[in-house]
Amino acid sequence: MNTSSIYKKIFLFFAIALAQYAAARLSLFLLYREQFASLSALEVVQAFIEGMRFDLASITVFFAIPLLLLAFPLRICRGPIWQGIWTWVIYAILLIMSGVLVGDIVYFDFVKRHTAHELLVFGKGDANLMGGMLFGVFLPYLLAFILNAGILLYLWRKVNALSLDQSRLRIRQYPYYFIFFLLLVTAGRGGLGYKPIAIIDAFASGNTSYSNLVLNGVFSISQSTLKAENVNHHFFPQAEALAIVGKQNGTSNPLFPFQKEAVNGSSDHYNLVFILVESLSIKYVDSFSGKNLGITPNLDRMADQGLKFTHFFANGQRSVEGIQATLTGIPSIIGLPTIGVGILANYSKLGEMAEKNGYTTIFVESLKRRSFRLDAIAGSAGFREFYGMEDIPILLDYPDPKAARWGWDYETYMKAAERMEKVKQPFLTYIVTGTTHTPYPRLPKHLEKYPHDANKEEGFLNTVYYSDWGIGQLLQRLEKQPWFDRTIFMITADHALAHYQEGGFKERFNIPLIVYAPKILRPAIIDTTWSQVDVFSSIIDILGLKGKYSSLGTSFFNPDTTSSPALVREGSVMGLIVNQGYLRHSLNNRLETGSFGQPLPPSFFDGLEKQLLATDQAVYEMLKENRWAE
Repeated sequence: MNTSSIYKKIFLFFAIALAQYAAARLSLFLLYREQFASLSALEVVQAFIEGMRFDLASITVFFAIPLLLLAFPLRICRGPIWQGIWTWVIYAILLIMSGVLVGDIVYFDFVKRHTAHELLVFGKGDANLMGGMLFGVFLPYLLAFILNAGILLYLWRKVNALSLDQSRLRIRQYPYYFIFFLLLVTAGRGGLGYKPIAIIDAFASGNTSYSNLVLNGVFSISQSTLKAENVNHHFFPQAEALAIVGKQNGTSNPLFPFQKEAVNGSSDHYNLVFILVESLSIKYVDSFSGKNLGITPNLDRMADQGLKFTHFFANGQRSVEGIQATLTGIPSIIGLPTIGVGILANYSKLGEMAEKNGYTTIFVESLKRRSFRLDAIAGSAGFREFYGMEDIPILLDYPDPKAARWGWDYETYMKAAERMEKVKQPFLTYIVTGTTHTPYPRLPKHLEKYPHDANKEEGFLNTVYYSDWGIGQLLQRLEKQPWFDRTIFMITADHALAHYQEGGFKERFNIPLIVYAPKILRPAIIDTTWSQVDVFSSIIDILGLKGKYSSLGTSFFNPDTTSSPALVREGSVMGLIVNQGYLRHSLNNRLETGSFGQPLPPSFFDGLEKQLLATDQAVYEMLKENRWAE
């Protein structure tokens, strides 16, 4: 009787599984050719090849335990009963996977994206409806699944019938088993990177059609489900929710209610430098807080000579939420993954829109490239150039150059300056900093204003002073360029500092925003409500970019708009902040209300609650239905 190695058997299992995923990808491509018509033949081939990485990750995650039990190097584990149990478990898993892949192909027809966490909210009514359609319009898919199940069964029986070589069960099998374990871990993580792949990595190209061909339904469902929370988001008839949002958002497109069209293209072609400073609460900038900490002289000068937004808010409490809001105009919503995992719906992309309008796009972060998966996020947003910690040389004499776990701000600013001095104008540069993140690194003596402590407020104050000094150095360097007077600087924070909090709900989100362009904009103090989601529309507006885009926010450069409600997320709680006051809500009931001046009547908070719930519902449902952007 012919015998074979257990690893040959496992290889055949993987080959059959990969063939299933490849067949699903080919079916998706052939059935929805119009969705992939923009792709060249080479891009299609590349998508199939790159997709194998996501396929392997999906297969390995679900096969890992049965495979490890199959391959365990004991003689009893080579017996027909043990082998039979786990091979049929693997067959059952693959049968479920193939069902999900078929269902994903069907689902793609409705929303033009892969399935996400919708399975979590699949109710009895949905099951009855889908069951009826399964034997109607979806009958060809059902028959295809049944035929495929039969083919799988035939192949599985052939592989399962292989007799295993018992003579090789010696002590040397344990190193082989360990190597096999490491290979499974590597495949399940999607490679050797220090962070496993996520949905956002499929979108790193910035091409949605290409990304959808790369991705598979099993991967998108499993990733989205891990990050999803089963929370009710339906409070009104959809038309009513959209009507409420339309009044506050100024949109009227019923199919894509958050879509806008920028038509007033500018011939000025200003450059723009956007800086997102880690954890910079408003209370640490003297020109905003009225304190005398003395750690932000450059920001204070820029605020006094530019636009100073005193009632500006972060939309969340995590860096990735601030990055998502400013790059896409989409707030973080309970129950939906952030851009760091991957947004499956179509969304507008700042870098892509700027590129289409002739801009060079640069993304520089002080963190390592894979931190928050910013390399993939930058690519998905359409930025052409990307630089992380690995690309940035140390320039200053730090006591411990490796102490800044989140990178050095000064070097990040200088890297950005180097690129801006060399690239074609106009340019849009997006900078993410990290030195002000705890634990706070030791700085050169001349940049420490307070006694150093890696985990106390004094350490934070020193890093803010250092980052502010770096911004001053950036300005001094760029002032020598002939295009400096045509460059706009926009500086804010990713979120407020979580430590050393004082005050209430407002203070947990209140961050500074400075728009500095003394030759372009007159100084002004803006004390009405705006938030990070308004940055996206505002950049499009001030740069005069043309094209359709979607955003919850509005432009603070629009003279017809004086403020924009700030939808904020605090973990599993949502909130809405307006000029007069705020409301916190669990999406089941009110948690807290407050005013910023005179007491407000109950009717005011009734209206605020309605506005919050309608906005949450509209954002959630439009993203879920892939009706955020065309």
